Amino acid sequence: MSVPSTLPSRPQTITIIWLICQFELVRVALTKRGLMLVIAFAISWLLLLKYPIYQAAAILSNPNYFNDFFLFSQTINLEYLLAWPYPELAIYWLIAAFVFPLTSVLFASDQLASDHNRGTLRFIALRASRNQLLFGRFLAQLIIVFSGIVLTLGATMLMALIRDPSSLLAATNQLVLIGANLFVLCLPFIALMSLFNCIFVSARLSVMATVIVIPLLSSLISLAALGSPGLSSLLIILPGQQLTSLVQADAMSSLNSAIVPLAQTVCYLVLAQQIFARRAL
Repeated sequence: MSVPSTLPSRPQTITIIWLICQFELVRVALTKRGLMLVIAFAISWLLLLKYPIYQAAAILSNPNYFNDFFLFSQTINLEYLLAWPYPELAIYWLIAAFVFPLTSVLFASDQLASDHNRGTLRFIALRASRNQLLFGRFLAQLIIVFSGIVLTLGATMLMALIRDPSSLLAATNQLVLIGANLFVLCLPFIALMSLFNCIFVSARLSVMATVIVIPLLSSLISLAALGSPGLSSLLIILPGQQLTSLVQADAMSSLNSAIVPLAQTVCYLVLAQQIFARRAL
């Protein structure tokens, strides 16, 4: 006589992950912390769009200043941005590449911590496996960050089209590359928050660990690499290390730029899954 399996089927697992994801998305809109983050995000990007992006684009589109900016951009390896049809997109890319990883950390810092403190993880674990809970929350953060990228990139493009609607087709390639690269850049930071939420019992501690651990480890590895240059390869374990080189080089369309953050994401999630599976709820 065959023994019935207690493991959920794959369709059922996907359904549970999606339900947990939906609950997390709703929680962003219904909790005080979630609303504060959304409001802060909206206000910050309204200011960024109104001042740095709009004002800089107006200056860059002026032919009287183009030569001066070209010489300056050559010194910091950003001259490729001047060839883009819309300067708004170039300024957006420079700002968003550094802002969105931090935004990802703030939004994804409370995937499991608050539920652990309230004791609700035990209740949820009665109806969903730990893997389903972990990956459901991770998926929700992906959707939140992706939505933020789409909204801000769309607002930037709309602002550019109001100024000059003639180059829309030429800018399509930049739109896709910017959106895809920003999303890939944010993946390891969201996964790192999943890992830290499995280690720490506080969202604040997870953020503090990110702010402290990444720069500290980066500095220690860089110092150690002065005596042994081979140790510099250890920087690959830290998210965002390839950010500066990606921004300074016209490598957005290269598949190589996505390999490191995707590998980091997988490694962080595997570590998070292993730790969460052994953690007392």
